Amino acid sequence: MLYVFMVFVRPIEQFAPEIMAYRPILILWAVTFLASVVEARQRGGGAASRQHFAVLAWLSVVVFVSVLLHSDLSAAMGAFGVISTPAMLFVLTCLNVDTIERFKTLTKLFLGCVVVLCFQGLLAFHQGVNLEMLIIPQLAHENVILPKERPTVPALDDSGAYIWRLRSVGFLNDPNDFAQTIIVVAPWLFMHLPEKASAIWRMILVSPWLALLGYVLTLTHSRGGMLGVAAALLFFFKDRIGKVWAALFGMAGVLAFSLGLVGGDRGLTGKERSASERIDAWNDGIQMLKSDPFLGVGYGNFTEHHERTAHNSFVLCFAELGLLGYFLWIGLIVLAFQALNRIIRCLKSDDAHAQYAVLLRTSFVGFLVCAWFLSRTFVPTLFILMGMTVGLLHSARMRHPQAQVPELHQPLLWRMASAQVVVVTLVLVSMFIRFSR
Repeated sequence: MLYVFMVFVRPIEQFAPEIMAYRPILILWAVTFLASVVEARQRGGGAASRQHFAVLAWLSVVVFVSVLLHSDLSAAMGAFGVISTPAMLFVLTCLNVDTIERFKTLTKLFLGCVVVLCFQGLLAFHQGVNLEMLIIPQLAHENVILPKERPTVPALDDSGAYIWRLRSVGFLNDPNDFAQTIIVVAPWLFMHLPEKASAIWRMILVSPWLALLGYVLTLTHSRGGMLGVAAALLFFFKDRIGKVWAALFGMAGVLAFSLGLVGGDRGLTGKERSASERIDAWNDGIQMLKSDPFLGVGYGNFTEHHERTAHNSFVLCFAELGLLGYFLWIGLIVLAFQALNRIIRCLKSDDAHAQYAVLLRTSFVGFLVCAWFLSRTFVPTLFILMGMTVGLLHSARMRHPQAQVPELHQPLLWRMASAQVVVVTLVLVSMFIRFSR
């Protein structure tokens, strides 16, 4: 828990940066990892199966080899070190989250960290505290008339010259990343409400926290974040409104996003510069895949072949790691969704595991929709989410023996499904490029 708090809130970096020279986070990680391994062995092993660790290990090998083939051993070791951070977060989550009680504790900690960061951001926006660290001022439009002095409190700025974008610290120092994480944790509020409370009372309890997260989300001015919220809500309510209507609303949302009808002052149209740059990056990503289909151009080398990053986690993955790395990365995501779907399908709707699986799946959908417009292939949040799905499935299997629910204990068949997702996403990227030009 301490390690997760340190990774997200970054108190040392904020309040005692001089200590960072002694690598305290690395030391804490080593201690946490060793303690987790010892405790997991005492409990009979962690939540992950061999196939999870095998896919993760092969993905790490592909990262190493992809860089080695295009650079040298030193660069390959550096890339392996970078990928080890999210990979070990996945491992730590699998080692520690093996019961539903621990799962709830992690979600509570995750929520607490994000709420702390939200209040910190509100202080910056309304009081100007840590303004330079937590706020990014952007010009409202190209021909804006700037005031003589830039306001020191964004909330008091009435010039209309700036868009004040709220961000956070660490790997959430981009407004889009912060928005994405808020979308991930918002559904988890419903995990911590009184079980016997009425629906009205539950909404009364959760509304202030949803309002807080929603308000901070709007301050990020993240276009992808707005679309991520819509996608998560549609996915959550699809069984109530019907899959056909959900699909129609989803397509309408994508169209509105493409035409710049959502996202406030930062609306996106196919003819705008940002949209054109995004499409060019995706097209160059396809060309990188064609140049080296098996292992790509090498992890971290996208910007060696294009002036900007991919602005799409999927494009970034297959461009840098080729079809092999992309298949393995997609495989981890498919395993996560299969685990959640298995829980939902096999257990009764009033079972806590099934209820949490629905909420976690909603978080996953919101995350991946945002990831379609962000270069966040190996962000820590994704690997923690995947580890949480492993832990929830393990807990469900422990609570419901194979004799009672045999289907729940059947192995997850991820290879064919992953290959299908690879093909579908490649086609989607190609179609988006074709129809956006």
